[in-house]
Amino acid sequence: MDIESGCRAFVAVSERRSFTGAASAIGVPQPVVSRRVAALEAHLGGTLFDRTTREVFPTALGRRLLPAAQRVVDAVDDLRATAATQEAAPVRLAVPDDMSPTATATLIGDAQQEGILLRVVPAPPARRAELVRDSLADAALVAATTGAARWTAPLGLGGCGPDGGARTYLDELAPRRGEGGPARRVWVTPEDDNALVGDFLVRHAVAAGCLPGQVRVAPLVPGLAAVTTSADLLLCTPAQARELGLSWTALGGIDLARTYRLERRAGGLAAVDAVLDTLAAAVALALGAAEVAG
Repeated sequence: MDIESGCRAFVAVSERRSFTGAASAIGVPQPVVSRRVAALEAHLGGTLFDRTTREVFPTALGRRLLPAAQRVVDAVDDLRATAATQEAAPVRLAVPDDMSPTATATLIGDAQQEGILLRVVPAPPARRAELVRDSLADAALVAATTGAARWTAPLGLGGCGPDGGARTYLDELAPRRGEGGPARRVWVTPEDDNALVGDFLVRHAVAAGCLPGQVRVAPLVPGLAAVTTSADLLLCTPAQARELGLSWTALGGIDLARTYRLERRAGGLAAVDAVLDTLAAAVALALGAAEVAG
C-alpha cells in the first residue's frame, strides 16, 4: 500500500476529528480518505479510529501510532521541499570572461530548453578555478592538456585583411631588412596566455625569426583595437573571429588549440554533474569548439 498517503489521511482525520474535514484539507474526496485509512488499518493490523460517535477519535492504537505517522508525513514534506529547492537552484558555471554576449545568451537559452536554470559567471582563467574552490561556482571551464580536454577549438590568426583561406606562417611575420614600418604583432588574450598556447607560440615565433616583442598579451578589447587599426593579428578561434568581424587563417607549421575541461566543485551534487553533462553540446557551441569523443 501507499504508506505516505495512508499516514497523511490518518493524521488529517486525527487533527479534524472528521473524515469529511480531512478530505477537504488534503484535497481528495471523502471516500478516498476512508479507503486510505482502511488500507492503513489493514496494513498495521488494528483499528485507528473509534467511529461510533459523531466525531471521530483515535483509538488507543491510533494514539500510539499518531506521532510516528506524523513523522512520516513531515519527512515526506521535507524531502519534497528539498527536491523543489534543489530543482529551482541555479547551476553556476564559470566561463571565459571574453565569451561573446551572443554565445552566452545562447548557452543560457539552451539550458532553459533542457529545464535547467543556468547562471553564467564570466571570469578570467585563474579566477575561474578559484571560484570553484571557494564554492562560488559549481563548475568552471578551465584550460586542459590535450588528453584531458573535453572541448577543443583550433587557434589561428584574425586580422582585417581579406580571408583567403591560406595558412599564415610565423616566418612571414619576421622583420625583413629594408622593410619600413613596425613589425606586425600577434596579440594574445589572457585566455591563451598559458604554457599550452601563449608560451608555445612565443618559442616558435622567435625560432621563426620574429622578435620576442612581436607576441604581446592584452585583454581582448585593447588587442582588438590594435588589430583593427593596423596590420596586427589576433590569436583567436574561427568562431571568435566571425563574432569580431575579422578574417581568419590557420597557423602554418604549428597546431594551436584552445582546450577546456570541467573543474567541478569538491563534494558537488551528482545532480549538478548530470546537468553539466546534459549541457556538453551547448557548451561546445558557446565556445566555438568541438566536443572531444570519449
